Amino acid sequence: MSDVLRASGLTKRYGGIVALQDVSLTLRAGEVHALLGANGAGKSTLVKILSGLVQPDEGTLELGGEPVRFASPRDAYRAGVATVHQELSLFTGLTVAQNVLIGRERRNRVGWIREDSSLAITRDLLAQLDVHDLSPEARAGDLPLAQQQLVEIAKAMSFDPRVLILDEPTSALGRTDVERLLRVVRRLQHDRGCAIVFISHRMDEIAAVTDQVTILRSGRRVGGMARAEFCPDRALELMLGDTPAHLERLRADPAAGAPLLQVRGLRLAGRLGGLDLDVRAGEVVGLAGLEGQGQKEALFALFGLFRHGLGGSVTVEGRDVRARTPRQAIASSFALIPDDRKTMGGLLGLGVKQNISLAVLERLCRLFVIDSRRERRLVEDLVGRLQIKCGSIEAPLSSLSGGNQQKVVAAKWLARGARIFLFCDPTRGVDAGAREVLYATIHDLAKSGCAILVYSTDINEFSVLCSRVLVLRGGRISGSLERAAITEENILALSFREAGQRQEAA
Repeated sequence: MSDVLRASGLTKRYGGIVALQDVSLTLRAGEVHALLGANGAGKSTLVKILSGLVQPDEGTLELGGEPVRFASPRDAYRAGVATVHQELSLFTGLTVAQNVLIGRERRNRVGWIREDSSLAITRDLLAQLDVHDLSPEARAGDLPLAQQQLVEIAKAMSFDPRVLILDEPTSALGRTDVERLLRVVRRLQHDRGCAIVFISHRMDEIAAVTDQVTILRSGRRVGGMARAEFCPDRALELMLGDTPAHLERLRADPAAGAPLLQVRGLRLAGRLGGLDLDVRAGEVVGLAGLEGQGQKEALFALFGLFRHGLGGSVTVEGRDVRARTPRQAIASSFALIPDDRKTMGGLLGLGVKQNISLAVLERLCRLFVIDSRRERRLVEDLVGRLQIKCGSIEAPLSSLSGGNQQKVVAAKWLARGARIFLFCDPTRGVDAGAREVLYATIHDLAKSGCAILVYSTDINEFSVLCSRVLVLRGGRISGSLERAAITEENILALSFREAGQRQEAA
C-alpha cells in the first residue's frame, strides 16, 4: 500500500499550552488508521491540522509525496482530504440534497440550479452508504441525529476524497446504523482505496475495521498497534497512563421501597404505543432496543418535550404529574441529560460556573443578587466531584472537551438535587476515562436513592449500569431482563421479538 498522507513532527501551541507535541502519522491507501486517546489527548488538534482548520507551529505535511500546507478546509477538500467532524455543520432549513452539494450544485445554461440532478447525485451517494430510508428532499432539521450524521458522511463522500477523516462518526448511531457504517468504511477502503482516519471510543469498532492504531496522550504519541496485536486493555493503559479499575455492576434491591416513578400507558402518536414501567429509588433501569424504537421519545416525553399527541399517566412518589413542559418536569424533580449536549444540554458561550449554577440561581440569590461565594463553593465542589478538567470555572463551555462538557451538564442537575434522572446516551463521544466517571456518578446517584432511566446506543453499557433492562420494539416493551440476564445476545433477541397485545407493568 502506497503512502497517501504523511505528517511529520506536528506541534501546536495555544499560548503556554501544548496541544500537540512532535506527532507523526502515515496514512496509506486502502488502510483504516484509528486514532485513540482520552478527551484532551490531542486528537481534535491533529484532525484540525489535517483538515486545514488550524496551522501547525512546527512540522510538515506531504500528500502523495509532495509537500502541502492547507490554509483552509477548502484547500484540504480540493486536495482530496475530506473530514466528517463530530459536531454537525448542517443547515437545518435546507434539504438533504442542498446540504450535500451546497456551493457545488449542478446548473443549467442560464444558471438555474438543476434540482433533479442534485437529487439524483444525493440519492446515489446515500445508496453507497446503504441508506435507503432517507429522502434527499427531506429537511435536514427534521431528521434525527443519527440520520443527520449520515448526511454529513454523504457530503464528505461527494468530494471523492483520497483521505477521509471520520471523527467519531458512530457516536450518535444505534447498533444497526453502526454496522451499516462500518460496512461502508470497509467498502471505501477496499473498493476505492481511500486512506481513512477513524476516531472512536468504542473498542469493538476499532478492532473490527482498523489496520493500524495510533494512541495519543497529553498531546504526544505514546504508542501504536497493528490490527493483529490490538488489545483493548493495553490501549486503555496507554491512553490513561494506567489500567482503569473495572466497575462492578450496580446491585440495586428492587424490592426495597415503593416505586419512585410509575408510568402507565404512555402514548405518543406514531412513536409510543403505551408503555408501563416502574422505577424504584436506588434502581437503574435501561431502555434498550434497536435504534428508533421509542427509547429517546420515552425520555423526552417524561421531560415534557412533547406537548401534543401525548397520553397516559405519570406519578412521582404517588403524586400525579402532568409535565407538558420542561419547566413542569423540573418542578416534579426530573432531570434530563440529553445526547445532543451542545444544543440541548449546555450553553456553549457561558462559563462552566454559569452552566452549573443556572439551574439553582433562585437558591443562590439574596435580595435578587447572586451570592458569589456560595456559587463558587457549589461549582468548585461539583467540578472536583466529577473530575471536570477546565482551566478555570470561568472557562467557556465551548473550550472543554466533549466528555467534560457532558460532565458539566450532569453537574447542573446534581446541583439541582433532582430525584429522577433521564440519561439519553450519556457517553456519546466521551473517552474511556470520562466514561468511567459518568458510570460512577450514575451509580452514586442510585445509591443516594434516585430513580434512573438510561438509554444508550452502546449495548454493552446496559450490563455495566443497569439492574434491569426493558427492551423496546415499535414503541412498546417486548421484554425485560434482570442482572445476569442482561447480555448483548439477550437484548438483541428481545429487540426482534414483537411486543405482546398486552403488556405487564415492568
